[in-house]
Amino acid sequence: MDMPGHGGHGGHGDHGDSGSRPMCAMNMAFNWNTENVCVLFDFWRVNSSTSLVLTCAAVFLLGYLYELARAGVRGWEKSHAPSGTLVSTSSSTPLVGTDAIRNDIRWKRALFYGLLVAYSYSLMLIFMTYNGFLILAVIGGAVAGHYAYSSD
Repeated sequence: MDMPGHGGHGGHGDHGDSGSRPMCAMNMAFNWNTENVCVLFDFWRVNSSTSLVLTCAAVFLLGYLYELARAGVRGWEKSHAPSGTLVSTSSSTPLVGTDAIRNDIRWKRALFYGLLVAYSYSLMLIFMTYNGFLILAVIGGAVAGHYAYSSD
């Protein structure tokens, strides 16, 4: 059914506008696409082999820097732990005990935690493109970063 005033276009968005770009590919299955893959934002697109290589390098770096950020937060927490407080060295729980920790330190810890959660969810969203190249870049960056910055 055509909408009144749309001249029989049937709701199609492309009106021959040469500046329009194809929609981002939204795959719900594992794929190796190299065109119309959007990464987090509409403007970050993979449309060529060159953009794929650059995007994989950027995603690898994001995974690597995530591990650096986690290590930095763990180090900051250790340096701000009251003397005698047991600090967790587990990579899955980068938080120190809360007994006798000043309120401002707890707020900063909570802020760092929130930032790390947002960062990790961004990596998860890249993973959820289901694009094999991007999945390997996320995993590769995380592995390299964990190897470089894990202390346990």
